[in-house]
Amino acid sequence: MSDETPTDVEQDRMDLAEGQIVRHEERMVAHAERHEWAKVKVTRRVVTQERTITVPVRHEELVIEYPQEQAPSGHPGTVRGSTDTVHSTVVEEYVLHREEPRVVVETVPYEKVQLVVDTQRSLVQVDGTVAKEKLEVTTDGDATVNY
Repeated sequence: MSDETPTDVEQDRMDLAEGQIVRHEERMVAHAERHEWAKVKVTRRVVTQERTITVPVRHEELVIEYPQEQAPSGHPGTVRGSTDTVHSTVVEEYVLHREEPRVVVETVPYEKVQLVVDTQRSLVQVDGTVAKEKLEVTTDGDATVNY
């Protein structure tokens, strides 16, 4: 303490010398203090699911087309997939193709989420005991004191 500023006790003595008494009382003053109360872990887990998709595929067929006037008897003009051997000599050979479904699983982003810490506010009642100074006056004799 500096020499110029009196302490509370010194101030009370000065007030008493001037004919004044300062009464004191306690007040409850509260504030919120921040501290860690929980830890939260966010994890990602993989859930597998069975999926069925339809894949369009193609295949080639050899089609032999005859003009209507030259069609062999009993054939309407087009023979599909005929395996009958007419001659033993190979005149031409064709390679036929077909497509088969091929599945590749790719990992792609589908959703972006943001993690936000939201502060909730509430009121909490706190109970406590406070003290208050009261004056007690005792007299000697029949003195009357008004206060």
